[in-house]
Amino acid sequence: MATHVPAVEVPVTVSRLRALLLVATLLAAAGVLATFDASAKATVEADLARVLQFMAALKLAFAACALGVSYWRLARPAEGWRGIAYVAGPPLSLGGGLLMLSLTHPGLAAVGVHAGLAMVIAAALTDPAFFAERMSSRAGRGRSPV
Repeated sequence: MATHVPAVEVPVTVSRLRALLLVATLLAAAGVLATFDASAKATVEADLARVLQFMAALKLAFAACALGVSYWRLARPAEGWRGIAYVAGPPLSLGGGLLMLSLTHPGLAAVGVHAGLAMVIAAALTDPAFFAERMSSRAGRGRSPV
């Protein structure tokens, strides 16, 4: 006879999600930097390598913006899949950007960067509480007919 064990729900606090975001981002950066192998660089011309590295720097700037937005948004609880997207997106895009900067695996790097950024953008665009302060201040004012 099988016994039923009730699931124990551990509340995930806001500070835990923010800490998890920072730890995951540092681990992603450390993982890419630890596995860096200069001999595994893709063989490309010098001009193309400069263009790719400049693009990687831009992608890293986007990843930094995604990290800042996610950290800011996680000051309040995020519901459902959005919390996962805010925590997993920036480390994925940062890891992909660093991998792209090293020119070792450009295809895998592009998938990482774009998947991470897409996660954060999709979560932000569908999150009704993204601009909670703005929405609450707007609710206090009466809307005038247009």
